Amino acid sequence: MNRLLKSVVVGLAGIQGITLAAESRPKLVVGIIVDQLRTDYLEDLKGMLGAGGFQRLIDQGLYLKDVDFVVPPTDAAASTAIIQTGTFPRYNGISGNKIYNPSSKTLIPVFNDEAYIGNFTSETYSPAALRVATITDALSVEDKGKSKIHSIAPDAAQAIVLAGHTGQSAFWVNDETGRWSSTTYYPNPPSVLQNRNYNNPLVARLDTIKWTPLRKGEPYPFVNSAEIKDGFKYSFSRSDRDLFSQYKSSPYVNSDITEAAIDYLTELNIGKNEGQTDVLNIAYSLSPFTLAGAEYRYELEDAYLRLDRDLEKLFNTLDKTAGKENVLVYLVSTGYFEEPEIDNTEYRIPGGTFSVKRATSLLNAYLAAKYGNGAFVDHYAEGKLFLDKNTLEEKDLNLTNVAQEARDFLVKMSGVADAYTLADLTGATLPKLEAQRLAIDPKTSADIFLEFNPGWSVVDDTRFPATKLTEKSTAYKTPGFILGKDIEKKVVEEPVKATAIAPTIAGALRIRSPNSSESKSIL
Repeated sequence: MNRLLKSVVVGLAGIQGITLAAESRPKLVVGIIVDQLRTDYLEDLKGMLGAGGFQRLIDQGLYLKDVDFVVPPTDAAASTAIIQTGTFPRYNGISGNKIYNPSSKTLIPVFNDEAYIGNFTSETYSPAALRVATITDALSVEDKGKSKIHSIAPDAAQAIVLAGHTGQSAFWVNDETGRWSSTTYYPNPPSVLQNRNYNNPLVARLDTIKWTPLRKGEPYPFVNSAEIKDGFKYSFSRSDRDLFSQYKSSPYVNSDITEAAIDYLTELNIGKNEGQTDVLNIAYSLSPFTLAGAEYRYELEDAYLRLDRDLEKLFNTLDKTAGKENVLVYLVSTGYFEEPEIDNTEYRIPGGTFSVKRATSLLNAYLAAKYGNGAFVDHYAEGKLFLDKNTLEEKDLNLTNVAQEARDFLVKMSGVADAYTLADLTGATLPKLEAQRLAIDPKTSADIFLEFNPGWSVVDDTRFPATKLTEKSTAYKTPGFILGKDIEKKVVEEPVKATAIAPTIAGALRIRSPNSSESKSIL
């Protein structure tokens, strides 16, 4: 009898523990990913920030000054996947926004999936390429599918990662039409953003948007007085071929995302349901504005201040709708920064130009002389070379051996600092190569990887229009924040791995970490 009573008591205690855990969780999680957010810019602008945006995160939350992504940063899609899954591209499958398709000999979106159709877009997407669970997936499993999970982002890849496999909706701004778009993988999206497409479409507003400094004539850190006096002014013309891409690198896309998020908070019943935790994940962009050219700091600092206002507006809405005590907010940078091109030749700084077309032609001629005529080089993309597998198969050549021959030839070229084959990286033991190994997905990987000397400009003249990128090795600190009722206010100066974000948020929610998390919670 005593043994039976003891079993009942233990069972009841277990049930009570589960109930208390669910009740102690916040009712709403707001995850915010800010592409290319830098700690030094935040510190420089501290005196200009409002009290309710970034400063609220700094003053009231856990402030991580140096979120370390460990692997070489690629783009927002790869970084967001690391944050959300707690693991690296080698395991989560997302090494970048695009992957190479040997059949079409083109780069295609990593989330391309023709099993689904697009809403307000011709593109077809699903999260199938994401091979592991995300924070939101772990929460959905814990709550047995009751949690409402939504995401809004400038781009499709980020929106899909943020919604995960179990989200109700994922929306982004379409590059071709400027419409809020989605995919039928998420079958029952709310009508909030579809209504905005009809009632307040971007294409109808673009001609009226004029970007000028928020603080006209007032000082900005490290911006010279002549620039301040002249100011800047940008508009968005419908005649521009890349109109919406330009718009998405301006601070106005962040304002659109904020307004859309506020619509979700005010029109949907998220964050107000007892016994469940809902999620609204958002992505913002602070990428350098493409039209600003090399002198970009004025515009970029202005974009920071505008995003600060957007965050304050968002946080004020959260306080009114879900209630401050019911919300957990985390905000993390994507851990890299794309600097605009600067011509250093007039200052006699060492450098040069690496022509991709010339390099691949020379490599193909070298391999043809060694193995017989054929097209050995299939494609080049951002420092990665793909060999033509059909040619190698026809000539009965070993891929690893040919890749090594190509590596040894390329590394002797001017401007190339080092070169690696996929075999070099998969068997890596040195710390530098280990980071490279974690940054790639071997299932979709290139065959050869190039590193260029800092200061060299890499011109990809195999495409039209040609692209130019100057190699840099500068590292920047990028921040993260966690704000919630039970989160201790603290500033952490030492580096914190980006893979620790997912288990930390899971710990704050009293749920299991995503199934591939690399790190422990930092709380």
